[in-house]
Amino acid sequence: MPDSQTPKPLSPMQTSSLSDLSSHHQKRSDAIADGIKVWILHEGLKPGDKLPKERELAAHFNCAKGTLREALKSLEVQGLITLKTGPSGGPVLIEVSFKRSSDLLRNFLQFQDLNVEQIYQMRKIIEVELAVSVVGHLSDQALDLLEQNLASCCTSLSKSRRRNQMSLREKELDFHNILAAHCPNPLLAFHARFLTDLLRDFIEFQVNHVPEYEKFTQANIAHHRDLVAAYRAMDKESVRAIMTKHMIDAEAHTLSLNGVLSDELMLAKR
Repeated sequence: MPDSQTPKPLSPMQTSSLSDLSSHHQKRSDAIADGIKVWILHEGLKPGDKLPKERELAAHFNCAKGTLREALKSLEVQGLITLKTGPSGGPVLIEVSFKRSSDLLRNFLQFQDLNVEQIYQMRKIIEVELAVSVVGHLSDQALDLLEQNLASCCTSLSKSRRRNQMSLREKELDFHNILAAHCPNPLLAFHARFLTDLLRDFIEFQVNHVPEYEKFTQANIAHHRDLVAAYRAMDKESVRAIMTKHMIDAEAHTLSLNGVLSDELMLAKR
């Protein structure tokens, strides 16, 4: 039986033809890339499965090798395949990474008029729904990770330098990424992680006021501690109420510190 290392033979398309997929304004290589996607879906391929060799793909789509390579490069840029070199190489289907998806979304937002208030408008919906969705999905190990994150934040609270405060912001946001990692809804998890990364990497505080930073940290620790207790009790209503107040408080503290969104969203920070 063929395995993921043996490319499936190309069978005639039983869906739309290449001419059906192509629009008047679409490059031929883009139409071929769409045709390859249709074939992937039709054959039920999974990440790790190999696609046919370039020669077979070019013959199947009746195109020049250069056009086929351009189509494959487009799929690689989209994060759908990786192009392996060598005698046994070729295109291999992969799962699109969070980073690739996040980079593309930030490229889009680079040219939009996005601000901190709009980010928190989303967080006040998504973080609350995500928080409720993970009730009952947190293992003892996950709850221990949340407790360890809390302990780390408490230990660092006494150090009041601004650099340490920024490090604390990152640790506090890690709490939310732990929740996202256990969310059963991939759409909620993706958007929560994306917003968390925006806050971590692209919010710049314009006020160097240590007492205000400390108030922010103290409020976050208190909300996180209450959330862990509610999770251990599997109390959905308490989780909803605590996370709602947490997001409202976090927005207020961010604005009080004159937090602004960087104008370099398209630049990867990590």
